Amino acid sequence: MRQLKHLFAVLVVSTIAIAANAQDTPAQKNEVLSTLIDKVVNAYGGDALTGMKNYRISELYISPASGQSHTPTLDNIGSVGQLLVRDIEGDRLYFENWFRGRSGIFSNATIINGDTAADFNLLAGTYGDAANDDPYAVAGGTMRTTDTLLALELHKARDEAKYLGSADYMNRSHDKVQIPFPQSPDLTLYIDGKTHLISRMTRDNPQIGLLDYVFSGHVSKNGITRATGSSFFLAGRPNLIGSRREITFNQDLSDSSFELPAELQKEGERLDTSEMIANRLSDKIYHVGQGNGFSVFIDTGNGIVAAGGYPGLRQRLARFREETGSYQPLVYQVVTHHHQDHLGGLGEAIEMGARLVTVGDNIDVIKASTRRELEPGRFLLVGNRVTLGSGSNRVEVYEVATLHAASYLVVYVPGSRTLFIADHFGSPYAEGIPTANRNTVSLHAALEPLDLNYNKIITAHGGRVFSARDFNKSVADFDESACPADKQLCQETFSF
Repeated sequence: MRQLKHLFAVLVVSTIAIAANAQDTPAQKNEVLSTLIDKVVNAYGGDALTGMKNYRISELYISPASGQSHTPTLDNIGSVGQLLVRDIEGDRLYFENWFRGRSGIFSNATIINGDTAADFNLLAGTYGDAANDDPYAVAGGTMRTTDTLLALELHKARDEAKYLGSADYMNRSHDKVQIPFPQSPDLTLYIDGKTHLISRMTRDNPQIGLLDYVFSGHVSKNGITRATGSSFFLAGRPNLIGSRREITFNQDLSDSSFELPAELQKEGERLDTSEMIANRLSDKIYHVGQGNGFSVFIDTGNGIVAAGGYPGLRQRLARFREETGSYQPLVYQVVTHHHQDHLGGLGEAIEMGARLVTVGDNIDVIKASTRRELEPGRFLLVGNRVTLGSGSNRVEVYEVATLHAASYLVVYVPGSRTLFIADHFGSPYAEGIPTANRNTVSLHAALEPLDLNYNKIITAHGGRVFSARDFNKSVADFDESACPADKQLCQETFSF
């Protein structure tokens, strides 16, 4: 990955108000940090902040598709609308998210209310058990883009906070404080030395690099301070650019906000992927993974071919070896496409000696993601089609173009009539026909001319094995749904 070009100059300076010398005792340093935290709490509202009972956040972002574009060279533009209503006192939450991009409109929402924890699709009119009932797991991203909530977390974590020194940001001296945040790596807050408001927050992502949250235009209303502007950057590239943001604190909340709409139909039980799953397709072919990251492994007799590039490749391969007893080397790792979330395990594949099967346009992205200067022989480039191995367990890799990626690789194993794909199709539920989107339809159309005789479909994002009938029925049922008239965020999201 290219080195992050910082948007600010970092200078080590002395901060008169709270400087902590190396000679200070731990007790003195703790007192300095405690004083700083008190100043931040007071700047954000004091007792009104620490006694916060609820909040409502409605926001709209312009969303460049950093690391998720149609091609590696040009970011596509989409938009994101989010509504988060959290009753802290009553331990209830409603989170609604809308995304509009080149692949259409996507929606999801989650309700947590007592014994009810449900995810639902606002376009499909369906719901199922929530993947997680922890508010931080459901809506932690929105919480992190809200500086007021970061100030509240700083107050709550004051005994675990660490003072990291001072830095210059936007020509103003800032104090850096690290705090834990549930369901996330630690956060580093940049606190303005004069106003004691949070101007910036950073956290590290092992696959992407530094994540930046930038806050501006602070105002106070009803005794609580908040930033009117919020933007989010991935390794220096804009990912969410704030367009509209409305926040209220400690207002009356309707109970109906936390009730599941009566007209929804239940989807069914979720497939449990909390533990490693190994789906046997044949003696030599397994679909292995956990959570949201799965790979296929094929023992061709002349080495193992894999596809599915999420982090944790070594663990998945170890499970394959355990199931099959095959200790053939990993000779090829198929890179389905250039999106950043599918490149995190490629460093592991390289360390195991595998050649990367990809297209020429993806080489620079792969080098940047793996942070390696890879020799040309490390790559096997696909020109429409390449065959790996021979006989019944041979692997055929085809390049097609879809709305999701201009150069996209599908993996087909004729001997077991198995197709491995990433992103275009899938469902978290153990049964039922997945809901199609434009990506699904474009992949289905791209596969038709290849005339592949598959009857099983496995994916990089789930542990379920689908049938060709599931795929065909999903596409046949596709409906280009319009925004519901009663959903403001869907109506507001920009169309690019």
